[in-house]
Parts: sequence; C-alpha cells; structure tokens
Amino acid sequence: MPALYLLPLIPLLSFALLMCLPRLFPAKTGGLLATGAVFAAFIVAVLRFLGQGADPAHETLWAWLPNMALNANLSVGFWYDQLSALMALIITGVGFLIHVYSLSYMGHDPKFTRFFAFLNFFVAMMLILVLADSYPLMFVGWEGVGMASYLLIGFWFNGRNSEASNQEVREASDREGVANSNAARKAFIMNRIGDLGFMLGMFLLFKLYGTLSIPELAERVEGGAQVAAAGIELACLFLLVGAVGKSGQLPLTTWLPDAMAGPTPVSALIHAATMVTAGVYLVARSHFLYELAPNASLWVAWVGGLTALYGALSALNQHDIKKILAFSTVSQLGYMFMAVGLGSYAAGVFHLLTHAFFKALLFLAAGAVIHALHEEQDVRRMGGLHKFMPFTHIVSVAGVLAIAGIPIWSGFFSKDAILAAAYEANPGLYVIGLGVALLTAFYMGRWYFLVWRGAYRGHGHPHEADLLTKVPLGILAALATLGGFLNIPSFLGGGHAFDTYLGRAIPSHGHEIAVSTEWLLTALAVAAGVIGLVWAFLEHRRGSLADGPLGETSTRALYLDTVYDNLVGNPSRAIAGALDTVDRGTDGALGGVARNASGPGGLFTLWQSGFVRAYAVSMLLGTALIIGYWALKTIGSGA
Repeated sequence: MPALYLLPLIPLLSFALLMCLPRLFPAKTGGLLATGAVFAAFIVAVLRFLGQGADPAHETLWAWLPNMALNANLSVGFWYDQLSALMALIITGVGFLIHVYSLSYMGHDPKFTRFFAFLNFFVAMMLILVLADSYPLMFVGWEGVGMASYLLIGFWFNGRNSEASNQEVREASDREGVANSNAARKAFIMNRIGDLGFMLGMFLLFKLYGTLSIPELAERVEGGAQVAAAGIELACLFLLVGAVGKSGQLPLTTWLPDAMAGPTPVSALIHAATMVTAGVYLVARSHFLYELAPNASLWVAWVGGLTALYGALSALNQHDIKKILAFSTVSQLGYMFMAVGLGSYAAGVFHLLTHAFFKALLFLAAGAVIHALHEEQDVRRMGGLHKFMPFTHIVSVAGVLAIAGIPIWSGFFSKDAILAAAYEANPGLYVIGLGVALLTAFYMGRWYFLVWRGAYRGHGHPHEADLLTKVPLGILAALATLGGFLNIPSFLGGGHAFDTYLGRAIPSHGHEIAVSTEWLLTALAVAAGVIGLVWAFLEHRRGSLADGPLGETSTRALYLDTVYDNLVGNPSRAIAGALDTVDRGTDGALGGVARNASGPGGLFTLWQSGFVRAYAVSMLLGTALIIGYWALKTIGSGA
C-alpha cells in the first residue's frame, strides 16, 4: 500500500511548483498539473481504502515537539481509520471533479495557474487536517485551509474586469473587488475567533491528560483516566467554538454565505467537500471526549438545530443563485451538527458524504448558468433555461430532489437517519429538523423554478456547458442520485452498510424505534419534502416567488449581520476613527505627549557631537561632580 504521507505531499508539491516556477507551465499546463496531482492523490486514497483492514494504521514521520513535558512527545504522523479514509476519498474525489470543472470555468482568467496552485494548497491542507494523529498537527491543517480560503474567496480582489476600457464596467469591477476582499477578510477574522476556542481546548486537554496525540488521548480516556467531569465538559465546549467557526454555525455563521464571493469552483470546494465540514469532522474525531460530556454534546446538537433553522429561513428569499445555496450549506451543516451532538455520529458523517455530492453538483450547475448568462447571478433575471441548457437542467433536478429528501435520491436516506435520531433523543430538535426539511424543499423549489422554468427574463442567448463542465456534473448527479444506497436502513430491507463500516472508527448508535414508527417518520419527512416543492410550484404559478414568504427579513438573513455591525463593527470603527484623528492632529494630545517626552532627550543629544574633546569635557565634569559629592559627604560626616 502507498504511504499516507503521499496524500497531502502530492498536491503540496504541485502547489510549490506552480507558485515557485510558474513559467515552466505556460497556457493551461499548470491546471493540468494541478488536476493530475489531485487525481494521483485520489488514486492513493482508493488504494489505501482497498488495502486497509479493520484496524487503524499509524504512520510516524519524525519527532516534532520532543520532550515537551511529562514525556508526552508529539510527532508528525498520520492516523488512518475508517473515518479518515472516508474523508480522504471525499476530499480527493470531489476535489478532482472540481479541478476538472475549473479547467473550463477559469480557462480565460489571467491568473489561471495561480488559481490552481491555491486549489492544490487547499486540498493538501485539508488532507493534513483529516489525517493528523494529533490535535496540534490537525491545527496546522486547520489554519492551512483557513489561509487557503482567504486566498480563494478573495481571488478576484480587483474584480474580474479591472482592465476594461469602459469606465462604467471598470468601476463596477472595482466595487466587486472591494466586496470580494471584504468577504475574504471577514472569513479570515471570524475563523480566528473559532481558532481561539480550538487552542484553548487543546491546552486544557493537555492539562487534563498530559498528551495531545489522538490515539494516546483516546486510550487514556477510554481507559478510565481520572479527570474532573467539568474539565472534559469545558474542553469539549472550547472545541465546539472551533468547530462553530470553521463550519459557519451560530453565532459565527455570517462569513459562510459571503464566501460565495470567490469563483464558483471555490464555492463548491469550500461549501461541499472541504473546509466547512472540518467542524463536523472535529466533533466526530473527538467522539471519545463528547461521550463523556453530555452537556457539551447537547450544546452541539442545539447549535446545529438552531443554525439549520436560521440557514433555511435566510435562504427563502435570497436573489443570488449562489447565495441561496450558501445559506443552504449553513442549514445542512446544522443537520450534521445536530446528529453528532445527539451521538448519532454515523448519521452526521453520512449526511456529510451525501451533501458533498449534491451541494457540489448544485454549485457547479449554478456556475454553468452564470457562465451561460455572461456572469449574471440574479435569479430574477433568469427563467426558462431548461430550453437552452437541457443537460445542466437535468443534473440540477437531481441535486434539488436529493437535497429535498425525495426517495430515491441520496438526501432522503441521510436526512431521514438524522431525523430518526432526533426523534429518539430530543423531540424538540426533531420538530425543528422536520420544519427545516419543509423549508429546504421550498427554497430549493424556488431556486429551481426561478432559474429553469417559466419565461426567460434575461438578456443575450444562453448556451449549454462544454464537455469539461458536463463530465463532473454528470458524475456528481449520479452520486447524488445513488449515493444513499450505501446506507439502506433495515426497515427498508438494507443492512446499514455505511454505519457498519464507519462503526469501526466511531460509535454508530442504532435506533431503538419500532418499525411502524420508522415508517411513520419516513412518511412525515417525505411529506415535508413534497409539500415544500408543491408550495414552491404554487408560488411559481401565482408569480409571487420573487417576494418569498418572509420578504425583507429573509433577504437580510434575519438581520444578524446588521446586529453584529451595530454591536461590534460601528463602535470599533468609531473608536479607530477617533484614535486616528487624535494621532493625525498636529496639536493633538498624542503629539503633545510625544513632544514633551522627546524634549529632555533633545538636550542630551547636544552632547553627542562626535568630537573627542566634547567627550573629554564630559568625563572631566563627571569626575569633578563625583569628587565634589564625596568631599561634601566626608566634610558633613566629620562635622
């Protein structure tokens, strides 16, 4: 079997070559190298998956922090079990399809090679994150994907048409560049808040257990090491803060919808297959801690449930084709958090898998539409595109049915598993989850009808996507349609194959629900999806989809950004402006303090003339003063 270090090393080497020696890769050869690197990593992931037995593998490369304390050495090493194997397949597999799509989507961008270098860096850092055998090494990957997201979200920091001859177009491009830069900074800063929680959690875990190696920590926890329950609860809450930041959950959620400012392949990579799933992975990987922290686990579940509701309500009346999907990601991640918080780790990770399929599909389909309409993103200026783009229309239907939870599409299986876990563990969260399923079907139905049905409301002549775009879309559509059959529940005649596989690495709690009850829960979930789609269809027939049921409140994302701006942004800007005014003022207080402080020092500079005779005089005067002082002291004591 190939070594684990090859998984992140291959895309990392490609990144280094493209950044350091870009002239060696003219035209599109840089994109081909980057795409080939991720495909090679995918082959390594497949070979490891096929050759790995039931027992985990631990490969150590070198000592990292030797003799740190208590003989708790840390090494750079990789831990490979069923969970990390699955994550590696998702990252490299879906990541490869996004790279292929990008060859066409970014084909005319002047920074084509740099874009692919950043994509490779993103994939490499995400692989380090999911393969790390310790929390500090995981944190290296954690920060790496944060840096990569900053570079990719703000990739068009000067707009897409900054060199246009038309003044109006150039000004619009400048405004776009400012918005993209702000979105990148927002993502970077809000993630640093979450990172503080991650670090505090690591520090506390080391204080409690004397190690940050994940296998050693799991062994000590499961071995019954005597640790205060309050300490474990607090450590898990700190880790939750980190997970909330990275996965865009409440209250650190407002950066994630803005992350769609980057090129569409970036949106698909961040929202579907990599960065935002890192928080779910952190909680699942730390399951042995959360099993001992019921209060922290309940916090995880409720944060997820409320975020799922917030994201769904915010998506109802968005007008940007990608922003609808971005708020949908917020909501679907809430489902995953709700599942892992309730201890149903396999259900949460299974939804992570199916979501990677159908959300990558939907984002890439949206990108195809944007390209066909010459960068138009407002769904109110679309409509009737099924006549112009029949292939993209069909695959989009598969994505909508999957996320709406319609049988037989993948979202039906994964979402039902989460709702069943919620019904068994927490009826309140079940009601929220069922309501979110209804809202999800409505806003995705609205997305479909505004984009694909009715009369065409735009300008120009839309065209179908090319082959490089169609191939990834077709593969993702097949996965979004059939992926749910990996985990057919027993009441439908299956054997929970996915749960059984993943249960070797993380707990897979079975539902103790009567078969009749499971059928009822399934019927309710399917009914919610169908009712939501029918509701969207009726609104479409009445021509009222553009307004939505919650109007401005939904369009403004429940005013959460406004609240943050009023509570934090505006006061911070006011303080900064006041300090800047004082600092710049010629007669300001700070200037006066500076002059008063430098005045006495200026007198001493007169002595620093550089002439030896001046220094000799200073020495003579100093000697005379010392002699005079001692003489006076001697006379005084004699008297």
